[in-house]
Amino acid sequence: MRASVAAGKVAHEEGMRLAAIDTSTQLGSVALFEDGVLLAEDAHRVSNAHGESLLPMMSALFERAGWTARDVTRWAVGVGPGSFTGIRIAVATAKGIVLATGAELVGVTSLDALAFGLTGELVVSLIGAGKGELFVQARRGEARVLGPMHLRTGHVGARLAEVAGGARVVVAGEAALEVDWSVLGERVELVVHPPHDLPHASAVGRIALGRPAEDADALEPVYVRPPDITMPAVATRRGTAG
Repeated sequence: MRASVAAGKVAHEEGMRLAAIDTSTQLGSVALFEDGVLLAEDAHRVSNAHGESLLPMMSALFERAGWTARDVTRWAVGVGPGSFTGIRIAVATAKGIVLATGAELVGVTSLDALAFGLTGELVVSLIGAGKGELFVQARRGEARVLGPMHLRTGHVGARLAEVAGGARVVVAGEAALEVDWSVLGERVELVVHPPHDLPHASAVGRIALGRPAEDADALEPVYVRPPDITMPAVATRRGTAG
């Protein structure tokens, strides 16, 4: 459990109040910005209990800042990939508030948020995907050269070695600790501590400050792979009683 107050200048519109939320992983976080300055952030590891924890966390941080939802000019939301349930909760919450207040909305992927602020010849983001897989993205400067995609954990090192060539590789995300990096030798640097352990709302907000607003109706979660859906049992023969 962590709560912090910080400040940092970023590109912004004068008078903008921005609220950012992310529940794409077990870390749920909320951040508030005013005129491009990070006023406050709260983050809690809550596993998959975001449905119960997100609104109280938002309410507490808003009360601390003296804000209401109608004071927010723009909302930023983490759209995944990550936990299917967590992503749906954050996106639905943000879209509902925007619909009620008329504020702007910007979606930011968890993989972009995870690596925000890191530099290197090749910058990689990794987030656990379950089922022995990881969500993966790699950027060379501003250009995305791999992903977003999901790979078996045991295949990640070799796949990134193919993309990297002879470049040094900076890897963000605590999921990097699950990967065998021997194929890259000393050319890999792991960055697994906050704020690059998991996606944070402060990074989602900073990215959103520099992007244009989106059509809230068109904004959708980024799942990368299809969500697991259990289909109801159906009769396999005509005339079977149901």
